[in-house]
Amino acid sequence: MSNDERTFLKAICDEPADDTVRLVFADWLEEHGRAGRADFIRTEIELARTPPGTDEDERRRAVLFARRAALLKAHSAEWLAPFRPAAREAVFVRGFVQALDVPASAFLQHAETWFEYTPLTRVKFTTCRIWDQVCGVYAWWTEPLFASRFLSRLECIDLEGLELNASDMELFAAHPDLSRLRVLLLADNDIRTGGAVALANMPQLRGLEELDVRGNRITDRGARALAQSEYLGQLKELHITKNSIRDRNWAVLERRFGDALH
Repeated sequence: MSNDERTFLKAICDEPADDTVRLVFADWLEEHGRAGRADFIRTEIELARTPPGTDEDERRRAVLFARRAALLKAHSAEWLAPFRPAAREAVFVRGFVQALDVPASAFLQHAETWFEYTPLTRVKFTTCRIWDQVCGVYAWWTEPLFASRFLSRLECIDLEGLELNASDMELFAAHPDLSRLRVLLLADNDIRTGGAVALANMPQLRGLEELDVRGNRITDRGARALAQSEYLGQLKELHITKNSIRDRNWAVLERRFGDALH
């Protein structure tokens, strides 16, 4: 990787919402013999800027989707090589891999390299444990994962169905910087009331817009803690069904979160 390319990628990773530098990078790629990659970036950005609407929009989108599919067929093996075989799924957004499904252990091993290549903002962790063949037990990766500095780069952290408990939430609550985080998905774990209290007391979640804690054995006290949290004022969606919360505490949640409550 040349110094120029490294500079472009750093700028894109630092400002993932900005398309300007992506388009300038596409011009640079074309000038350096990588027209397919340049065309893919431009195509995906145009798709993002052409939502479904008029018949003309739909026709244009069909053309763009066909071009996108052809480019992926020709080049996806090359473009996804830095993420395989560690990542099970990878999703392109506006020309770059922006979402991955990956085990915690693989994220910890490869995150530094990945963040040099792409503006990764969303990660679904598929497991937080790995079988230790020597010891014959599962090794848990929650402690190093929740201490990873690369979590601070993510806008969405998906931890659904990973058998996490209240102690894991306390580890998560110790992370020093989650200022970019907007979506936290924790459904179908076992964080219980202690985990809900830990979340409610996290100033790092001031910018959170969506929280999913369905099916976590959270009780009335945990519900009240979330309702009284001074840090969850930006929530647009709170998913908290399938927990042992009585009607009067649902009312407390409704008063605090209104239409955001699901």
